[in-house]
Amino acid sequence: MLSKLSNLVLGLIWKRPLNPYEITKLMERSEIQDWFPMTSASIYTTIRNLSSKEYIVGETISEGNLPHKTMYSLTKKGEEALINSLEIGLETYKTEASNFGISLFHICSLNRDNAIDLLRKRLNKLKDMKFKADKKLNTNTNKIPINFRMMLKYNVYRIEIEIKITEELIAEAQNDSNWDSSFVKLLG
Repeated sequence: MLSKLSNLVLGLIWKRPLNPYEITKLMERSEIQDWFPMTSASIYTTIRNLSSKEYIVGETISEGNLPHKTMYSLTKKGEEALINSLEIGLETYKTEASNFGISLFHICSLNRDNAIDLLRKRLNKLKDMKFKADKKLNTNTNKIPINFRMMLKYNVYRIEIEIKITEELIAEAQNDSNWDSSFVKLLG
């Protein structure tokens, strides 16, 4: 399976040949950065890696007095890799450890009141994110392609789940009588 950034870049190039600057400009849009933050340096590195794997091929073009630019197109090998990676991505679910998950794993190492305060701050940030995500979705619903609309909805639903989980965590942290527990205690 390809990296997430490789999937994004190959998917864009699949639609039509693009140069690295065009790809970077698309990826710098707030709608993309809110969902998948990345740097222009990582995009250029990904393009070089995809080219070295022969997933894309570049053609240098010069237009009048403008500087030369390299337009990249998807190769057959790149198309096959992209399709395979997208199919795997759509049909599978992979649990990934997050900083939040690791912090939850060790939450009882913190003072309970401090942990609850931090969870409340998280909840407020999530509610703000949800407001902004809803606004983006409702403002652009009729103007954007279905795939991007689905991405915006996916983001809203993920935030809603995070809000629900955080609210439940706050309630449990407030009511649990065994705060000082540790996973290490399972060792005996």
